[in-house]
Amino acid sequence: MRILLPHLLVSSLWQAVLLLLLTPCNLSAQELLKAPNADAEPINQRRAYGNACGPASLLNAFQYGSEKWQQAFNAVPGNSSRTRIRYVVGTWGNQPSQHLKGVKRWNPKQGINLLDLADMANEMRAPYFLPKIKHEVLIAPARESRTALLKRSHSRISKSLRRGLPPIISIRRYAYRFNQSVGQKSWWPIRAHFVVVTEIPRKLPRHATSFKIRYIDPYGGFVRDGTIHTDTGAYKNSPFLGTSMPNTAVGRSLVKANEPTLLAFTAIIGSW
Repeated sequence: MRILLPHLLVSSLWQAVLLLLLTPCNLSAQELLKAPNADAEPINQRRAYGNACGPASLLNAFQYGSEKWQQAFNAVPGNSSRTRIRYVVGTWGNQPSQHLKGVKRWNPKQGINLLDLADMANEMRAPYFLPKIKHEVLIAPARESRTALLKRSHSRISKSLRRGLPPIISIRRYAYRFNQSVGQKSWWPIRAHFVVVTEIPRKLPRHATSFKIRYIDPYGGFVRDGTIHTDTGAYKNSPFLGTSMPNTAVGRSLVKANEPTLLAFTAIIGSW
C-alpha cells in the first residue's frame, strides 16, 4: 500500500535527517581551535634558502594570524616566498646575535636558533605595538609528569592561537649512537626544524596522552597533520614530548640503519 505524507511532514523529516547529518561536523568544528587566517598561502623556504625554516615560519605565523598580526607580514616587501624570505633575512637575520658572540642571527649552513628567532619576531612586531612575543623550552622538571607537560604544552599553543598568533614550535630529531668524545652511546640531537601550528583541539581529556595538530611545514610550504604525545619510545628518560609527523622527515636521512630515534617537541615561540 502506498502512503502519501503531507508536504509539511515530508519537509520536517528532511530537516531532521539533514540535522543529523550536519550535527557531527558542526560539533567537530566547535571542538577545534584554529588560526584566524586559516586559508592563507604557506610560505615556502625552498624558494629562497634550504635553512630558512625560521624566517619562513615567522612569515607564516604572522600571515596566518589575526588582522593585527598580519600587519607584521604585510609590512615585508615582496610578492613571493623568495622575495619575502630574502628581505627578512637581509633586514633582521643578518644582524649580530645577542646570544652567540661573533656570529649573525641566521646563516645559510646552520639556520637560526630559538633565541635569535624570538628576537627577530619581536623586532618585526614592535612598530605595530603588538604584544611581546615569548619563547619557552618545553622541558619537564623533575617533578612534572609527561602528561602534565602535555597539558602545559597544549595550554601554551592554545593561548597563542586565542591571542591571534599561531605559534612557532621547534621539533628536533634525536638518535641513540656512540660518541667518541664521551666514549659511550647516548642520545644526540641530529637536526632541528621550525613549523607553525594552526589547529589543535580546544580541550584535552583529563588523562590525555596525546593531541592532534595541523601545522605549516615551511620546507615545501605544505599544510600537514601530526600528533604530539607523551610516548618517547626508546628514549625513556627524554625530558621532551614526542611527535609523530610522518610527512615531515626532519633529520631522517641522517639516522643510521637500526639506530633508535625520536622526533621531539622541544620549544615554542608565541604570545601568552
